Amino acid sequence: MIDAVFEHNNWKFEGISEGGIRTSVVFPALDLMFDFGSVNPDKIHISNLLLTHAHLDHSAGIPYYVSQRSLRKLSPPKIFVPKSIQSDLHDILSIYSRMEGFDYEFQVIGLDFEETVPLKPGFLFQALPSFHRVPSQGYTIFESKKKLKKEFISLKEAEIRDLKSQGIDPTEEIRFPLVSFSGDTKIEYILQNESVRKSKILFMECTYYCEKRGIERARDWGHTHLDEIVAHADAFENEALVLIHPSKRYSYRELTEWVKKKLPTKLLERTHLFSVKR
Repeated sequence: MIDAVFEHNNWKFEGISEGGIRTSVVFPALDLMFDFGSVNPDKIHISNLLLTHAHLDHSAGIPYYVSQRSLRKLSPPKIFVPKSIQSDLHDILSIYSRMEGFDYEFQVIGLDFEETVPLKPGFLFQALPSFHRVPSQGYTIFESKKKLKKEFISLKEAEIRDLKSQGIDPTEEIRFPLVSFSGDTKIEYILQNESVRKSKILFMECTYYCEKRGIERARDWGHTHLDEIVAHADAFENEALVLIHPSKRYSYRELTEWVKKKLPTKLLERTHLFSVKR
């Protein structure tokens, strides 16, 4: 399988996203991937899976993923999902385990909206409600740093040490939205979530690009049309907007032409297609 690759500020992402066919985007630096709608043996070592929704082009690879990790004696993967599908996915994996005749090791973790989950030190993620035809959620990864509280900025190092020795924490946590991943959704996912609009990198579903499949068709199916991104161009404060999930009716050349033709310059220079040229 040939993966698309996107890099920004030394953060690297790889995977594939084709509307209705398969989507999986891997973030190796944080040992996680968004969705697993394609079976790629090279990604089995990634131990955290953030699933946006249960449509098979986003979830079909999960039984294989869990089975392979169990066979290879890897640690049980953590599969984060919308809370309403937690029980069903657990049951599906248990059935596959029974059919294969060996025990699967896995965790299926249902998340409440806006619940935060720690990753490695300095990073955490949050589930945010998205707007699709089935239960769905997007994810924002935050970078977390400590800084001195305003009232302590003028203190010297010795004074700060004294405070700490007294059990007083002079610091506060500051979170910066680093990466957001929309999954399949209407444009409201962007408009209603400030952390998504301000993420340095936004992976945004955009399935339809031309008038043959217009905005109403996109909205009926719980997707976003390029024309809606154009209409709300000022909302995107991201350093990089990465468009995923294009309909297979478009070639890479056609996608490029539509993006260049429609997007205003200030957004076009920050927009990228997460596609393999073909």
